[in-house]
Amino acid sequence: MWQTLTGGVIALLLSVIAYFLKLLIQDFKLMGTELARLKESVVRLEAEQALIKSLLEKYRIQLKNMRF
Repeated sequence: MWQTLTGGVIALLLSVIAYFLKLLIQDFKLMGTELARLKESVVRLEAEQALIKSLLEKYRIQLKNMRF
């Protein structure tokens, strides 16, 4: 009787652990895809920032030339 009860409790605990491990693995997979999207967005923002910086530099030079 005692062994059956102990075995049942252990099986239940292992099932709960397996369930939470499954959820953890799913979260890591989702985090990987979100990280890839974030990296892509950062690259795009860096490119846009470089473009805006070059345009502002161009207009700054034009304004400097207009003053003289």
